[in-house]
Amino acid sequence: MLPFQTGWELKTPNEAGIDFDPDETGSSFLENALLKAAFLHRLLEEHRPATYTVGDPLIADDSGLCVDALDGRPGIHSARYGGKKLSAADKNALLLSELGDNNQRSGRFVCAMVLYYGPDRYYVAQETLEGELVNSVEAALGSGGFGYDPILYIPELGRTVAELSDEEKNRLSHRGKAARAIGRFLC
Repeated sequence: MLPFQTGWELKTPNEAGIDFDPDETGSSFLENALLKAAFLHRLLEEHRPATYTVGDPLIADDSGLCVDALDGRPGIHSARYGGKKLSAADKNALLLSELGDNNQRSGRFVCAMVLYYGPDRYYVAQETLEGELVNSVEAALGSGGFGYDPILYIPELGRTVAELSDEEKNRLSHRGKAARAIGRFLC
């Protein structure tokens, strides 16, 4: 659910009966978000589900975790980091083992979000949630959220992202901030 009111009925591709699995071949979060938006736009134009009218906007995003000491890795490869078959816990363990005892623990979640009307008309917002990587797998805390949330610690709050309530996460997260920015174009 997006953290803003639009008056629009928002549906995922799956809810609209569309098989959506684009190749993420971009070199940035923004490029991947635009690739996803263009791919979905083509699918909607070709299949025209009953809930879609030509000219309706669509929203696509790409996001991930960027770790400074790892030159921004996993970055755009966050979902596939270490291979598609690794669980979230295994990806977290891999990332923390690569980081080792490096004192530079800064990192951030990044989200590029696109409000897409067509190839020549779209709006973009890119936002971050800054934090620090925990020191070990044992220091990963929280059961909320998913993916890397248990290992990104927010010093100002004294908690990991996985320990935040849904309300806090919507207010502070990279996706929540990007969605609110995009939402201003829909209101």
